[in-house]
Amino acid sequence: MIQPTNTERKTTIRRPIAPRRIAAAIAIPMLLGAALASSPASATWVDDNCKGSAVELSGWSRAYASAYAQQAVDEGYEWGGGCYKLNDRDDTPNLATDGSGEGADCSGFVFKSWALHQDGSPGYRRWDHDKDIHGPFSTWGYLAPRSGDPFKELSSKSYGATTYMDAFVWRATDYGHIAMVHAEGSGGFDYVIHARNNDVGTTIDYIDYRSLSASKAITRKAWSPECFPKCPTLG
Repeated sequence: MIQPTNTERKTTIRRPIAPRRIAAAIAIPMLLGAALASSPASATWVDDNCKGSAVELSGWSRAYASAYAQQAVDEGYEWGGGCYKLNDRDDTPNLATDGSGEGADCSGFVFKSWALHQDGSPGYRRWDHDKDIHGPFSTWGYLAPRSGDPFKELSSKSYGATTYMDAFVWRATDYGHIAMVHAEGSGGFDYVIHARNNDVGTTIDYIDYRSLSASKAITRKAWSPECFPKCPTLG
């Protein structure tokens, strides 16, 4: 079994940290006193690149969610982040996992791919990929859904109980992960699409999460039918 990757964890750093904010202490000439001044903080990558917005929709199907998620493959990873530039690369490879760089983390990626609301209410809200938003749910939230949450736990992790764009979530004491099913496999394995970690970014991988005892299968509530938005009217 391929062991799950620790992704929702704040301590992993891919490469040496590139400073984002430099406070330059400038000595004032002695005749003006010994006071110090600092230069203004420089803008982060998120400040410069994440200008997106969102729109309310009447529905959101698994097909729409899958197409949305696939656009983020090969982009970056950011702990607590939620902004992609969509140019098939990580634009901030030298930043720490919490360095205001490109990408979402695993739970934020699910939030955006499932078109959830920031306040957790029912309905559908499509977030631009370059909108920097994580959403209110961590892996802890997905692991233990409340009755009013826009997602729920499935009764089984079997292939018959799940389908694409459902998700597997698990937690250890200080870290966890959530990954959505991209395509079902066999023998416990599936192709999963997920914001994996700061080393590889957002990827599709073939991993066995069904056999992991700590994992749970969850799904978004109220998926729209696959015919959305051109479903035939009844009557």
